[in-house]
Amino acid sequence: MPKETFFHLKPEKREKIEEALIHEFSRGSFEEASISHIVLEAKIPRGSFYQYFEDKEDAIKYIIQKFLMLEHKKIYHFLIETQGNLFETSLKIYDYMVEQSTKNTNVILAKNILQELRKSNINIFDHHDGTQYKEQTYKILNQEILNLEKEEEIKYMMKILTIVTRTAAVEVITKKITQEEGRKELIKQLEILKKGMQK
Repeated sequence: MPKETFFHLKPEKREKIEEALIHEFSRGSFEEASISHIVLEAKIPRGSFYQYFEDKEDAIKYIIQKFLMLEHKKIYHFLIETQGNLFETSLKIYDYMVEQSTKNTNVILAKNILQELRKSNINIFDHHDGTQYKEQTYKILNQEILNLEKEEEIKYMMKILTIVTRTAAVEVITKKITQEEGRKELIKQLEILKKGMQK
């Protein structure tokens, strides 16, 4: 994550750097992104970049965390909306991811982020801020319909749902399948998971 010096910047300057990061990470893959392009667009010396971030990967993590914060708010809302039904929430998350990615002018950035998250298997139902959100999430979950007793089992189930949901979304965003095909595939996978998890 960024160094303290980044968060001490004036909001306007911080926003300008964030815009430069988003623009550069939207041009191609994360691997192709260039610090030179970022500092040029943000109009900061190259040395300043390293005062704010450890390296390019650190800047990528920051942008991904901003994406996750928005995603987690939406997930929490969906869990409330579905009365804690994880399977219905997974479908809503899929629809949201695909819709946002296709509407967003930064389709490449959305694709890069989702692919990175899929590789690292970061749990969409989890939260980087720690225990408070986790506790709230577990309270919202409708555990009466699940054939799972231990918190550890629920954690693994959430990880599995994360993988299948993100995979379906990435397949659509990378134009391997249509949104409708991706949704149908996800529904089939969720039905199979339900047989093993649902009472």
